[in-house]
Amino acid sequence: MAIFGSLKDMPFPDLVGMLGRRSGVLEVFHLPGRKVGYTIALDGGKVLWVREGTKVLDPVQARSVLQELFRAEEGAFEFAQGTPPPPPNGQALGWPLERILLTTTTVVDELAAYRPHLPDPKTRFQAVALEVWLEEPLWSFWERARPLLAQGASAEDLGHRLGLPVEEVAYYLHKLRLAGKVAPVRAYQETRPDEEKRGLLRRLLASLMGRRG
Repeated sequence: MAIFGSLKDMPFPDLVGMLGRRSGVLEVFHLPGRKVGYTIALDGGKVLWVREGTKVLDPVQARSVLQELFRAEEGAFEFAQGTPPPPPNGQALGWPLERILLTTTTVVDELAAYRPHLPDPKTRFQAVALEVWLEEPLWSFWERARPLLAQGASAEDLGHRLGLPVEEVAYYLHKLRLAGKVAPVRAYQETRPDEEKRGLLRRLLASLMGRRG
């Protein structure tokens, strides 16, 4: 049995609620500014994989697509109920739709609140050696972006390399900066000489105290 309609009449969050724990393949197409549509495989209400055209997306990209669909006001959809094909790479996402809906709502709300404070897309950030616990989806983004941030990268750089919207990347960088995981390159470079100077001063003082003894 196929279910089809328009996102104008049934926004994506309502569509997700209606599908519940069904299994099948959901196709979303005719999205403004998109030449190709998205395909989402569902198994008992869990997201198995997400595809853009013929390309199977990684977890960070898949989550970004779901956030895009959450905000979409135009487009069409068709859901074919049945057993979905297994993930091409053998690794299912296994995301419960209800949980994705909650986390996506949080990201969309936070993005709207943080928008005036987001960094310039060209500002370069560098990873900071600080161990802190990160929640999803920030953790997944950090895992993907960390190798690039080790050398310094901007929201524009990361958006291009990771295949994500620049504003979404800027949002994640802002959150990582608040968590102490990244810092602007200039600020990061300025703190290192200061730390080296303090270390040298401590060694000199220790040497002088040793001579006096």
